[in-house]
Amino acid sequence: MKGDGQLKYSEIEVKKMLKAGDLSLEEQIKFNILNFIRTIHLNDLDFIESSFGSEFFGELPMTFKKNSGQVMGLITATIDGEVRKYVFNDKGYEPLEDLLKLLK
Repeated sequence: MKGDGQLKYSEIEVKKMLKAGDLSLEEQIKFNILNFIRTIHLNDLDFIESSFGSEFFGELPMTFKKNSGQVMGLITATIDGEVRKYVFNDKGYEPLEDLLKLLK
């Protein structure tokens, strides 16, 4: 894992997190995102041609959205009223805020 907030998809990382048990809030976010990406790989989906509109409810509500033809999708996670957004593809994800810093 990189220290700059970016995390690339790794089957090994997902399996490590599964074995770890109790996960911190940040680890839960990472796990949910990596597990979603894992599902894309397990189902042999063509990422660019696929569309997603998935919602996770519970303690950590998250949405995964992407239209067919787009190269990136958008994840929204709501944590204690705070909304965090991430971009993702079949290779990994990173916080949207980090990408927006490139505009400055």
